[in-house]
Amino acid sequence: MKENSIRRAVREGRAALGTGLKEFASRGVPWIIEAAGFDYCAIDHEHGAFDIETIANLASWFQATNVTAIVRLHKSFAHLIPGILDQGIMGIQVSEVDTAEEARALVRLAKYPPLGNRGISGQGPHTGYKSYGRRHATEYAPWANENIILCPSIESLEGLENVEEIAAVDGIDMIAYGHSDLSAQLGVHLDLEHPKFKAAVRRIAAACNAHGKLARGSAETEAQIEEYWK
Repeated sequence: MKENSIRRAVREGRAALGTGLKEFASRGVPWIIEAAGFDYCAIDHEHGAFDIETIANLASWFQATNVTAIVRLHKSFAHLIPGILDQGIMGIQVSEVDTAEEARALVRLAKYPPLGNRGISGQGPHTGYKSYGRRHATEYAPWANENIILCPSIESLEGLENVEEIAAVDGIDMIAYGHSDLSAQLGVHLDLEHPKFKAAVRRIAAACNAHGKLARGSAETEAQIEEYWK
């Protein structure tokens, strides 16, 4: 079982660099992304056209590389989370999470007991087709709960107002933000240098730091990457 590359990067004391994928679901894509130096890739179910079978194929191809595959989907498709994870996907980012209760509902879907109530599929792509049997609860489930990243995304004023409570939810690993939607809600659409937007990002990062969670940012320049890492 591979360590999640996002976890590995943090353990090594560096930022995990990721990219997104909306199209071009071919077997060479993960290798190209790895060659470009990325640690992870967010497969976009929300704005892309990928179905579960395509996501399953991508998950298999990514597993042949050192790039961790996560899936981004809207909260209205949260019921798909268990099936997506059973394909070997190593993280879920859920858009437009507004409250701690919504975050807790995601934990119930994405994490095995005792953190959540994810349904147990004995063997499949997620286990490398190994059957753990009774050892599932003592070996695979703890590993999955630690390595599979669950990441709500803050994209509204309500979500921003509740980010501290969302970050406090046990089982949430990382918090992201939707820079386009959040900046639009703040009245400064895509002005990522605007004080209102930068203050919102700082608030999200502070909530993550206060509760020991990872923070995922959006960057368009090396300077922004360095700023977020600080």
